[in-house]
Amino acid sequence: MNRKDFIKGVGFACLGGGLISLLTDGCASSVYFARFILEGEGISLPKSEFTVIGKGRTKQRKFVLVKSEKYPFPIYVFKHNEEKYSALLLECTHKGCELVPHGEFLTCPCHGSEFTNTGRVQNPPAEQNLQTFNVTIKDETIFIKL
Repeated sequence: MNRKDFIKGVGFACLGGGLISLLTDGCASSVYFARFILEGEGISLPKSEFTVIGKGRTKQRKFVLVKSEKYPFPIYVFKHNEEKYSALLLECTHKGCELVPHGEFLTCPCHGSEFTNTGRVQNPPAEQNLQTFNVTIKDETIFIKL
């Protein structure tokens, strides 16, 4: 194989690997912003926002995001079970970067801090837990006090 063919082959391999990486990361990191209603000092969203219906089957989302004008970062709402939800501001307590949800945990892309789905620090450099919101459930509605 001559040098030109080798460089061309390596270039295509790198390009293909990069595209595959982007596609698989995009699928794994997709998030859903829930529809909600502003109510007094908080927001309410139906439990049905955690349900995905498609292609003849139903799935449950582990979490949804809510974007409130009151905060510069989204609120992560995690479903523990039908009667227990947690709501956390996606702002890292270390340097204020926006956290990235990964299902049951959150990571900071800036410095690597990790948090649980209840907002507790798992890995530094962050030392403080995340800001949490009071969550109450009534029938099929989740109310988050802001």
